[in-house]
Amino acid sequence: MSTDLEETASTTSWCCASCGICQVDDIKLKKCAACKSIRYCSITCQREHRPQHKADCKKRVAELRDEILFRQPESSHLGDCPICLLPLSLDVQKSPMQSCCSKVICNGCMVASILHKGGKNYACPFCRHEYSKDDKTETDVNVMKRIEVNDPVAIRESAIRHGKSGDLGTA
Repeated sequence: MSTDLEETASTTSWCCASCGICQVDDIKLKKCAACKSIRYCSITCQREHRPQHKADCKKRVAELRDEILFRQPESSHLGDCPICLLPLSLDVQKSPMQSCCSKVICNGCMVASILHKGGKNYACPFCRHEYSKDDKTETDVNVMKRIEVNDPVAIRESAIRHGKSGDLGTA
């Protein structure tokens, strides 16, 4: 059960833009080095066709450059939020680490979790561990446990926290 689109895609063959020779087993066509949208059977055909192709080629190269330049990265070096799978912000203030599970979660998921709970009992959006916002001792104990098992996320977060407080000796 193939569609018309699949049939045309499988039967489409590339032809030289200058002389019209189609690509077969013994004839391999080469792409235009700049725009990669036109193919040629030889360098002479490419040189002959260059005056007609030059304007379109420059336009296509500009389009390709813009696509590459403005494409969103697939992820940041910090990874993705484990809940919404969006890239984490490069600003560490916008993606805090959860001390209970050592997951870095974006602020959007944090706010959604707080609103879902009605702002009462605070729970980690990832592991659902409930704790109060004011209990810093539980947070410090959990972070130290994660540091003792060499968790790189916990080590980084601890260094950031100590660096901001000015305690550079323990950062």
